[in-house]
Amino acid sequence: MYIVTATNDSYAKHLGVMLHSLLENLIDKTNTNIFIIEANISRKNKMKLQRIVERHNLQVEFITINDNDYSLFRKVGRFTKEAYYRILIPELLGRDITKAIYLDCDLIVRKDISRLWTINIDDYFLAAAEVLEAKKMKKPLSIPANSIYFNSGVLLINLQKWRENNISTQVIQYIKDNPAKVKLPDQDGLNAILYDKCLKLDHEWNYTTRTQKKIRIYNPAIVHFTGRKKPWNSDVPFKIEYLKYLNSSLWEQQI
Repeated sequence: MYIVTATNDSYAKHLGVMLHSLLENLIDKTNTNIFIIEANISRKNKMKLQRIVERHNLQVEFITINDNDYSLFRKVGRFTKEAYYRILIPELLGRDITKAIYLDCDLIVRKDISRLWTINIDDYFLAAAEVLEAKKMKKPLSIPANSIYFNSGVLLINLQKWRENNISTQVIQYIKDNPAKVKLPDQDGLNAILYDKCLKLDHEWNYTTRTQKKIRIYNPAIVHFTGRKKPWNSDVPFKIEYLKYLNSSLWEQQI
């Protein structure tokens, strides 16, 4: 199983919490591979992230991005360049890796993620959870009203199909050609190209702040703290669980 995430230095702690929650709930850790895409994580924070993963008898591989090579990636609102890195996953991982799970930093994993890994996506380019009430997001991107618009914070990616069809290049080109249309950096670009090539995931696997306003899931596998309100700055649902994983990660105690 291949798990990929991306972060900057300011989100390293939250990534540590996410990884700890993921590995705490993973029953069989055999052959689990963790990749972190980054451009500016401090040595101290890299060591902390390594220790969190090593506590579960696993290793982490850092994939360092040279920002000068990706000058296209611009900051949009509160979204930083790191939001774009998931687009590059098929090119950054070895060609022998044909499938991967991408996870945002601002979430906690509450159940065994291997159930997500085993979902068959042979006929799809990815699997992702739909954004509810996304009508306003679809229209500027010319996405049909009856098609899915998905959240890009949790993705099960068919790397082989992406590579065969040059999806990374297509998404980057779309973002470059349509700056006025792209309000949510990577997510809009991915949806514009892949809206009809996506397997819809149950919201159990990406229970976002937006989803919580529409439907009630009492025991989601993944809680995703989307929006500006996060468990480290606001009183939000599942904040107590986030703090539980923060404390048991020993992040603050690490040197």
